Amino acid sequence: MLFFPKTPVAGLLVVGFLVLLSSCSQPDNRIPEEYSAVLQRDLPSIAEHYRDDFYVGAAVEPGQLEGAEGALLRYHFNSLTAENAMKFTGIHPAPDTWDFTAADAIADFAREHGLKMRGHTFVWHHPDTIADWMFTHPDGTARSRDEMLDLLEDHIRTIMDRYGDVVYAWDVVNEAIDTSEDDNMRRTRWYEAIGPDYVEQAFRIAHEVDPKAALFYNDYQTYEPAKREALFAFLRDMIDREVPIDGFGMQNHITLAHPTIEAIDSTIGRFRQLGLEIHITELDMSLYTHEFEVLEEAPVNYRLHQGHRYRRLMDVYRSHSDDLTSVTFWGFHDGHTWLTGEPYNRPDWPLPFGANLRSKFAYMGMVGLNLPEDPGIESDKPQQNYAAAYGTPLIDGEVDDAWNEADVVRTVAQVMPADGAVAEVRVLWDETHVYVLAEVADENLSEASSNAYEHDSFEVFIDEDNGKSSSYQSDDAQYRVSFSNLQSVGGQTSTDYLESAVSLIDGGYRVEMAVELRFVAAEPGSLLGIDFQVNDDFGDGVRSGISKWNDLTNESWRNASGWGVLSLE
Repeated sequence: MLFFPKTPVAGLLVVGFLVLLSSCSQPDNRIPEEYSAVLQRDLPSIAEHYRDDFYVGAAVEPGQLEGAEGALLRYHFNSLTAENAMKFTGIHPAPDTWDFTAADAIADFAREHGLKMRGHTFVWHHPDTIADWMFTHPDGTARSRDEMLDLLEDHIRTIMDRYGDVVYAWDVVNEAIDTSEDDNMRRTRWYEAIGPDYVEQAFRIAHEVDPKAALFYNDYQTYEPAKREALFAFLRDMIDREVPIDGFGMQNHITLAHPTIEAIDSTIGRFRQLGLEIHITELDMSLYTHEFEVLEEAPVNYRLHQGHRYRRLMDVYRSHSDDLTSVTFWGFHDGHTWLTGEPYNRPDWPLPFGANLRSKFAYMGMVGLNLPEDPGIESDKPQQNYAAAYGTPLIDGEVDDAWNEADVVRTVAQVMPADGAVAEVRVLWDETHVYVLAEVADENLSEASSNAYEHDSFEVFIDEDNGKSSSYQSDDAQYRVSFSNLQSVGGQTSTDYLESAVSLIDGGYRVEMAVELRFVAAEPGSLLGIDFQVNDDFGDGVRSGISKWNDLTNESWRNASGWGVLSLE
């Protein structure tokens, strides 16, 4: 304990001692003069700007810790995440083999410069991070549940013991939720090998290893209503059953157009009701407005809009800082971002600093510097109208007489670089249903992918109030039927509202659907939002073509603003 003398001279001596002590114990993370030709040394630090609100972090690789990159990193951020170095196969490639080289480099950098770390991640489904040896014996036979749990405990214990002094929060499980499944659980190898309680088991193991550690569940697109509510229920159930979970990680890989800042705000507010600590774990903002757009350079209006959008976003985070205690960018400069790799393979500019390590409008927005006026990025969207006749067909996959009254439209808008299969579509309606008949020209039919959206299939999107919202509301829904009549849905709906039949025809397949209206009673003159989509697997288990009727993007699964209009005649 330090005692403070009351005499002025002695007091001055103590103050001097404390200053000296502070200068010795606190690393100097200012940008060295030797980098003045590369880095801007007079910029406000992002971390310092939010010092009273939350940690500001960046995901990094070991090669980014030296030179100008390292200087920029330690000046603007006070928290680090190992982008890949702590993932399973990288750090634990074989049962008795560990490679700590990359993770040690990041942890040592954090220790040297007084930074904290987030540990990422123990359990994830991604095939690039799955260690086959974890699930099978050398002879190829499957390991038992008990074997799996013992190996998982060894994995978690080894990593937590090694890095627990510098890691302040652990992502225990990553991305376990899939709303296309009846129980909302993604069918991963972990799920299949251990059982539906694998998430719980991982948290209990981590808590047993270190009862004081902050344990987080981490997931993406948590602002989509269906996933948000499924995840809320999942976390609530864990809390009710006293599973040792301390926090929730919202990834926030977002774009220039989606989601709305209001949707993120309301999502944070929703999860604050659980009483968990909240971290923004993987923040970046793609400069694109839809998935298959390609830009050779970053337009000025896009870059300006990004700066204004980052400002509004950080203001929202700050407004929740009683419970939101960390914001981590997935990278820190545009020269290194996952968004330029697979599956996108295009330039992108999602982070605070450019590839040249210089500040951008994005950075200026984050730290409250003056920005030129936001020019916006809105573009005119097509809005075709389908005038639907009244009629109630039999759902049997055949073209009965009722369909003779329906006009035919085609899904001729190609969304992906390669042209995909096209459908001829007709629509009817009655007081309780919208009926859709689609004849898809596709001779090469496949359901090889484990993802339903990559199967050869037809989709209809319904917006019952024609609200054209940029994020799904409760009345917005996606219904998908494959060539084998496999049903799947998106939005806050279920297959209970869908009846379908499929017939194989010359050169393709025919889908007939009855979609029950959940919120409106249809009548002549009603307007609904609607769109149609064909997914085309060229035969290799990957969706390579998408054709649409009205929306020119691949955003219809989450954004209703580009859909056409259904007029009930």
